[in-house]
Amino acid sequence: MANQIINFLHLLATSVWIGGMIYMHLILLPSLKLIDAQQSGKLMGIISKKFSITAWISIIILLITGYLKTPAEMLLNTSSQSGIILTAKHILILGVIAVGLIIAIRIVPKLRGSMPKPGEAPQAEFIKSQKILHTLATINLTLGLLIIVLASMLW
Repeated sequence: MANQIINFLHLLATSVWIGGMIYMHLILLPSLKLIDAQQSGKLMGIISKKFSITAWISIIILLITGYLKTPAEMLLNTSSQSGIILTAKHILILGVIAVGLIIAIRIVPKLRGSMPKPGEAPQAEFIKSQKILHTLATINLTLGLLIIVLASMLW
């Protein structure tokens, strides 16, 4: 029963995290281009903050449940195909965490600090930070999808 709960939490956290990134890329970001830039920036700020919290909680759950799911002899074991795939997956997870920290520590504060006031047009710093955020978010989505590909190879 414990294994089923761990598997459920692992799959749920994966769905929330990756699903949220796919939603942001395919639905939210294109939709934001259709509204006023100031309102778009404000909405993106609100959603990014909420999604960031959700994503970090999901990643923490994934780290804990992934650790619990992984047999000790498989951690950093490159002597088998499964071990190599799992090690590659862990390296990608570290990449996701690194990119996420860059977004949280460097990019989001820049966005908040350069957010246009009501009635103002966005300044160059804000637009630049938005582009960097989009690029980093795309990298994280790509890494997340690669992690799912590798996970599916382990089944």
